[in-house]
Amino acid sequence: MTKISLNISGKVSSAHLKAISAIKKIADGLGIKFFVVGATARDFVLTCLYGVKAPRMTLDIDFGVEIKDWGSYVKIEKGLIESGQFKQSKEKQRFIFENTIIDIIPFGDISNDKNQISWPPDYSVIMSVSGFEEACQHATSIILNQDPYLEILVPTLPGLAVLKILSWKHSYPERQKDAEDLLFIISNYEHTDIMDRIFNERVEILESEAFDYKMASIRILGQDMAKICNPVTVAEVKDIFIKETSRTSQFHLVAHMMNTTHEFDDILVLLLKLKKGFFEML
Repeated sequence: MTKISLNISGKVSSAHLKAISAIKKIADGLGIKFFVVGATARDFVLTCLYGVKAPRMTLDIDFGVEIKDWGSYVKIEKGLIESGQFKQSKEKQRFIFENTIIDIIPFGDISNDKNQISWPPDYSVIMSVSGFEEACQHATSIILNQDPYLEILVPTLPGLAVLKILSWKHSYPERQKDAEDLLFIISNYEHTDIMDRIFNERVEILESEAFDYKMASIRILGQDMAKICNPVTVAEVKDIFIKETSRTSQFHLVAHMMNTTHEFDDILVLLLKLKKGFFEML
């Protein structure tokens, strides 16, 4: 997938612009690569760029920071606190900027071979960062503001879908909103620029789906997800699809996706189509 620079200036709240600008100044000063993840990234792409209304509003901002060790994270913490703009929360990764909750999640060499991080000093708080490296590697640049200029990295929708399904799995049953966000991405992938790709590059998939644009787009989304995943992440996502769609499944993921506009059978059809696309690339 081609990396392109997108422009959503004039569509981002002043609160988000101020918080992200403050984080960027500190991260850039330390030479640390970061990107915006979570529901904020969802909104930047689907709502601000493509005009798809989000299922819920979010005031929080989640950041992924690529670092080698905890010493680098301490430098970030120090920079945030000494700026006088941030207050540290009781939760390891959380800071408060004015009225905005900021979560800063480290990934990269700091994680173990299971894609987990363990927070010092006692290392009892363990978090999964599965999918972060791939999502960051394949992230795209988005211009949030022209004057003053502010440009950041956000995951592509396939990258965000990978993060959502993995976050849901590792935090089940607490993270139902990740399942809801995954459904939102799946249901609205057809409303992005995917149609150009379908007609220019993938018309055979559209034909095989009897010209059902939604199903064709979801299948391609599954393929796009598989393309960016490393072997460890592929195995993890594959296992989720198998467990959550098999005949003996308890369908926890489908149940967490259910809302007032989508019923069980409809969601399962969408998830199976996503699975089909993902498995086609293995």
